Amino acid sequence: MSAPGPAPDPDPYRDAVYRAEHEALPDGGRRFRRFAELEAWVEGVVLGPMWEARFPEAPLEVAVLRRSRGATFSAAHVTPDGDAAAVWIRDGSWDAVTVVHELAHVAAGRAHDPTGPHGARFTTALLRLWRELLGVHAYGALRSALDAQGTPYRRNDLG
Repeated sequence: MSAPGPAPDPDPYRDAVYRAEHEALPDGGRRFRRFAELEAWVEGVVLGPMWEARFPEAPLEVAVLRRSRGATFSAAHVTPDGDAAAVWIRDGSWDAVTVVHELAHVAAGRAHDPTGPHGARFTTALLRLWRELLGVHAYGALRSALDAQGTPYRRNDLG
């Protein structure tokens, strides 16, 4: 009897998504000068008509929290009931690519995705948000980069 192999990676597309985002917008896009500006922008997104139309199941209550510069990543969490969410943005990462990435986790919600946390459900939400918030050229660059990385997304859901 042979020893079991390594456990499967629970998030096999994470690094590919990060590479694709960096390739598509290496400077991170828009930079927020003040945290209050970042908070107001997120509020405008989640309370705006696009959010409700594109992500009707996504929370409208999204707390934006600040992480220290010593933190190694930004993060997002949707409550178990799906009614609220929080995004934590690391100091030094107040750029549109980071904020939209975390909003895509909120938009993707809590539903299980067999392709992982950065799989097809997430990348579809990410592409929709890039098109709406960062523009068609950035969207095209991200879509091409995701294709080159072999990252799955739901083409039929892009509209």
